[in-house]
Amino acid sequence: MHSIARLIIGFFLIASTAVSQESVITVGPQGCDFYRIEAALDSAGPGDIIEVQSGEYYVNLNITTPLITLRGIDTGNGRPILRAGSSTADIEERGIGVTEMTVMTGGTAIAIREFGCIVDGFDITGVIPPVPYGSGEHNDLIGNAGIRVYSDGNTISNNTFYDNELTAIGLWNCSNNRIINNTIKDIPFGYAVELYNSNGTIIEGNKLLHNHWGIEMQRSNSNTIEGNEITDSINDAIRAMKCNFTIISGNIITGSGWESKYEGNGKGISLMGSMSAITNNLIEYNRDDGIHIESIFWNNYPADESYDNFIHKNKIRRNGKDGISLVKSWENQLWDNNITSNHGNGISLTFSHNNTLESSNISKNQHGILLYQSNYTRIANSTITDEARSGIILDQYCTGNILAFNIVSNSTEGINISGGSYANAIFGNNLTSNVQPAWDYASNSWDEEGKGNYYGHPDCRDQNSDGICDSPYLIAGGTSVDHYPLVSWTRLPG
Repeated sequence: MHSIARLIIGFFLIASTAVSQESVITVGPQGCDFYRIEAALDSAGPGDIIEVQSGEYYVNLNITTPLITLRGIDTGNGRPILRAGSSTADIEERGIGVTEMTVMTGGTAIAIREFGCIVDGFDITGVIPPVPYGSGEHNDLIGNAGIRVYSDGNTISNNTFYDNELTAIGLWNCSNNRIINNTIKDIPFGYAVELYNSNGTIIEGNKLLHNHWGIEMQRSNSNTIEGNEITDSINDAIRAMKCNFTIISGNIITGSGWESKYEGNGKGISLMGSMSAITNNLIEYNRDDGIHIESIFWNNYPADESYDNFIHKNKIRRNGKDGISLVKSWENQLWDNNITSNHGNGISLTFSHNNTLESSNISKNQHGILLYQSNYTRIANSTITDEARSGIILDQYCTGNILAFNIVSNSTEGINISGGSYANAIFGNNLTSNVQPAWDYASNSWDEEGKGNYYGHPDCRDQNSDGICDSPYLIAGGTSVDHYPLVSWTRLPG
């Protein structure tokens, strides 16, 4: 009932604002309606625009009126600067006839507590733990921040955050907000952007440079992270925990983790117990995995599963560990990714089942694709070249996987089936130009419906011109045989 009432009130406020002429209230050192932003907010009604002129303002602002626009205007001396801390003009009554000046250093610069507001065009600085201690925002997960949002449908745009120690933008239990074209840099503690239980947020076109963490989301669904530049994060660039239906698209994510004290930090994108679409990103030079997806388990039982992620058309290169790593994750679709020159593997699956890896270009990693105790995965129509070790390796009891119609070349080993892996199907692959084309320690099928793989071996003869070598091809390492090795190779639809 409360939420319905708020919607009804919001409708009438919007309608009344549209009918009436909104007021433009000016704030500046001289010649304006007010010289303090707090006073302008106190006088503003729904739909009013507050224009803040060049100058430096000490602020701990509470926006408690809906549909307010707070806009910075460069009147010739640069953009207005909002420095977190109470104005020296704040006067607090201490009994009858007694007043004293009060000053707080740091704290939250702006708290948005009503819906439909816009904060645009400011430089925001000085966000540090508040002095006196215990003042400022209450001590929740986010704490004090440059801008705290508690309400829905707001826009934070075209602001620059610098010389802050704490999180720049924090969203708490809210929805349908927009964070657009901001620059956030050099935060030593906290996050450039943090979401908790906040849904439907659009984070677009921002530059997040050298912050402790880039974007952190917890228990937040249906958010979009698009077209951002996230560089040199001290820890991870994007991290989502227990978040579903996230779109992460068109971002540049580079250089994460190189200053971190902790092993395992420095991932480009990290999803824990989450489901997302990750498309068209450039992910490079991160210390750990380019993309890391993992389910959350408690006492060996899944608590929050990561599954049904769609990873498509990303460029993932020169990361310190794997290009893409799936751990205890299933039913993911990996299509058309370009993965090269990572210090670990191109793609690794650990305890991960029922995944699809299709149509990717993978080169110059340790292994191109590694499956470890991972079953029922399809690897098809990909080009895997110049790997230091194996193009594709199945290790430790992998079963039921299909490896079909891939080009695997110029590697130490083409395909390696090891560690008791069995009942896998390998067919239609081009395995030429490897030091060892194929290796199988167990019993797997190397042909399907009268078609095997192409090895390019010189002893192949085809007297009846049926496209199949007259003699089977013995797979090194065990007793497996390709009964129908191919004379030549053309990628077939599969």
